[in-house]
Amino acid sequence: MKKGLIVLVALFITVVAVAAQVAAQDTAAPALSGVVRVGSWESGTALGPWENAIASFKAANPGVDVQLEAVPQDYGTKLLAQFASGTAPDVFMVGDGDVAKFASMGVAENLDSYIDGSSGFKRDELLEAVAAFGKVGDSTYYLTKDYSPLVLFYNKKLFSDAGVEAPTADWTWDDLLNTAMKLTVDANGKNATEEGFDGANVQRWGIQLPDGWGATDWTRGILPIIYQNGGSLIAPDGSKADGFMNSEATVAALQWYVDLIKTHHVAPSKTDAAAFSGVDLFQTGSVAMLWTGVWPMASYKEDTAFSFGTSGLPKGPAAKGNVLCWSGFALNAGSQNKDAAWEFMKYVAVGDGAKEFANYAWTDVKSIIESQGLATDEYAGPIVADLPNALPLPDQTTASWGECGDHFFVQEINTVLEGDVSVKDAMDKAASEADACLTEKAAAMAEATPAS
Repeated sequence: MKKGLIVLVALFITVVAVAAQVAAQDTAAPALSGVVRVGSWESGTALGPWENAIASFKAANPGVDVQLEAVPQDYGTKLLAQFASGTAPDVFMVGDGDVAKFASMGVAENLDSYIDGSSGFKRDELLEAVAAFGKVGDSTYYLTKDYSPLVLFYNKKLFSDAGVEAPTADWTWDDLLNTAMKLTVDANGKNATEEGFDGANVQRWGIQLPDGWGATDWTRGILPIIYQNGGSLIAPDGSKADGFMNSEATVAALQWYVDLIKTHHVAPSKTDAAAFSGVDLFQTGSVAMLWTGVWPMASYKEDTAFSFGTSGLPKGPAAKGNVLCWSGFALNAGSQNKDAAWEFMKYVAVGDGAKEFANYAWTDVKSIIESQGLATDEYAGPIVADLPNALPLPDQTTASWGECGDHFFVQEINTVLEGDVSVKDAMDKAASEADACLTEKAAAMAEATPAS
């Protein structure tokens, strides 16, 4: 009798367990399925992380067929044509210059509800200043793929030989200028602090900025200087440049930058750099400091005879400030398989798939940065410490920034760098031309938008 009772109880427990399992299956979210097309401009070895991430996602989601569509040439042109014909990929890569454009076109899905409604997605897992580059206004439209902040590289041997201290996180504009002057040497061996220094015959410059290829008019590289002085190039809503591009703070910042080249002669001009036919002036010892992105760091580390260090950017009169060269992932607002597309995008941006991309470029996922030991790394540590100082780009304010704002800023700053126009006159003209262009673009957009 007792044995029979035990059997009955065991049978009852089994039935209850099976029923519970069936009920759980009935209430579980349906398995992901279908095709997810992914657009990328990358090629060659850069496709490796894609292939690895797609393979691991497919293993966990066998019902989803992720198809990578790599378009290394004319990616942007083809993507626009695909949106026009309704054939754009479900997930697509976006460069920082297009964040406002795709959001204003309505083709990039607003991700706020996806992020807030996703289990396992926590905004505080991301570096806030970096993740903000995926925002337009107050809403998130993109997740970070990779990025590079601006970095100050310095030649340790040249610093040691000159008896000057290495850059620190507390460096100011004055510190940078004073050090650059001590490290700038003319044909007679005099540095820029000495009487008789010949600025027309410099043999070694103290610093090269805002990049390593001689483009002294590179807006992205100059922006931190403007931000560090409390200036900007365009209104926060992207509506106008007047009062921003030609503000007192912006003009003063640009004057400081121009003086490094034209007055103090501590940085090579575009003509100076061009004379070296693309030679890396920093690695060859022709400049002592370099203000650029993280890109050359890997090759510098491979050069065992080259002793260099890194630092965050200096502090200006107003504050710290940096910018990013950034790319991200977007979800096609017209996708017919948004659930699967979102899960894949989340996987490669903040999930295990993000680790694949972090093997060759910088991520904004804190746990990955921590696992890589970047915060304590000799070279990466000072860069990581400066990331919270990254500020939004003008590109995030309006889809017309490149054609209107950046075009006229570059055009007019060159009249200062290569001619005798004053910074104030150049920026007044740039702001006026930019605003005329912005007004024209806004009118054209309004005319093209159907009345509701």
